[in-house]
Amino acid sequence: MGRPAANFSSKINVQLDPSQNARQALAIILLQLLTTLKVNLDGTCADLDSEFLHDFRVAVRRTRSALSQLKGILPAAELAPFREDFSWLGTITGPTRDLDVYLLKFDAYRRRLPPHQHKDLDPFQFFLRQRQKKEHQTLAAELSGPRFTGLLTRWQLLLEGQLHSDAALPDAKRTAKEVADQRIWKLYKSCLKEGAAITAESPAEALHELRKTCKKLRYLLEFFQSLYTSKSMATLVKALKGLQDNLGDFQDYQVQGEAMLSFGMEMAEDKQAPPATLLAMGTLAGSLLHQQQQTREEFDYRFQSFCQKKNRQLFQKLFGTTGRMKEVAQ
Repeated sequence: MGRPAANFSSKINVQLDPSQNARQALAIILLQLLTTLKVNLDGTCADLDSEFLHDFRVAVRRTRSALSQLKGILPAAELAPFREDFSWLGTITGPTRDLDVYLLKFDAYRRRLPPHQHKDLDPFQFFLRQRQKKEHQTLAAELSGPRFTGLLTRWQLLLEGQLHSDAALPDAKRTAKEVADQRIWKLYKSCLKEGAAITAESPAEALHELRKTCKKLRYLLEFFQSLYTSKSMATLVKALKGLQDNLGDFQDYQVQGEAMLSFGMEMAEDKQAPPATLLAMGTLAGSLLHQQQQTREEFDYRFQSFCQKKNRQLFQKLFGTTGRMKEVAQ
């Protein structure tokens, strides 16, 4: 487990020209993400390694984020069916990936329990493996079907056409850096506003919404990183990642804790687990949900670290001037 596709990195690595128009830049970014999908397709369908599906899903999420955050650059009417298709891809790949994660973390789950309960989780591990095989078979059939193969062909044709056609939309004619400055600045301000509004009494949903906003910002920073100095971008991504890790852990502990309880109920109903296994799963769920609360208590520190003066000044220096000018013009 954990091996990437041979000789291929799923990291965004496009060299953009600051003076090229936004339409060409976006098409280049989306074509690289399409390449990532294709490179990881066979490994995903064959279930060779969980990393193939992981990288496949990241490419899908990045594509959806680009279509959402970079509107007004490619023709909306032409993109509409693709938005629906990429949403469908996110949905059908989710169950298998979730089960992959549970299996990857299973040794860590055992360590959360007293030694005498470790073997009690064996029936649960068997349950997860069987469920993962079933979900993967369903996924592989979908990825071999006409909807997905047609999507790949149509998407590539559209993007390659955008590389060479005239930019018709106003934002499409602007330079890539102008658009990047404005969109990144806008998302950065949203992160600050959403995070500052979170208090000890805020519901979990507030942290989940901030997590999604941070992820959108991270993707934009990655898409356009070649337009800025590598040292500055590395500093900002590192600062953002510290906050993202906290918010991601908070979400994961909640989802996994609740999943343990749900799986336990299902296994009990189907008589697939002895009482000792159900007891161990309940203990594990409690441990995960307790860890979620501890993670919640670390949020203020992580957010203040992200908001510190040197980071604010760097965001301002790189993106603030163009971003504010665009806001005034609107």
